[in-house]
Amino acid sequence: MKLLNLDEFYRASAMLNPKLTLLLSQAHHFVPVNQLTIASDALILESAGASQSGLAIMRLDQFLTRTSHLPPTTDLRTSNHHQLVFGFRIVNKSIVFY
Repeated sequence: MKLLNLDEFYRASAMLNPKLTLLLSQAHHFVPVNQLTIASDALILESAGASQSGLAIMRLDQFLTRTSHLPPTTDLRTSNHHQLVFGFRIVNKSIVFY
C-alpha cells in the first residue's frame, strides 16, 4: 500500500486551486489543519481547533510555502496517533486528507 509523502502530494495538487482549505477526516466530520509539526522523517498535520488556538484554517498555498524546505520524501501523518496519510479527496472547496 502506497503512502502519501510530500513529493506525491505536490504532484497530485499541482493543478488545484491554491486557495483550497486543508481538512482532516476525523470520526464522522472534518477538522481544519492549522498546525504543522516536523517529527523525524514525517510532517504531522494537526488541528488545534480555531476556538482554542485562534488559528485560521490553512490553505494549499500556505501549506506549500511552509513545507517547501522539507525533503520531498517526508511522509504525511495525522496528529491522531501519528497515522500515515494515504491520500486526499476534494470536498466542496477543501482538500480532505485521510
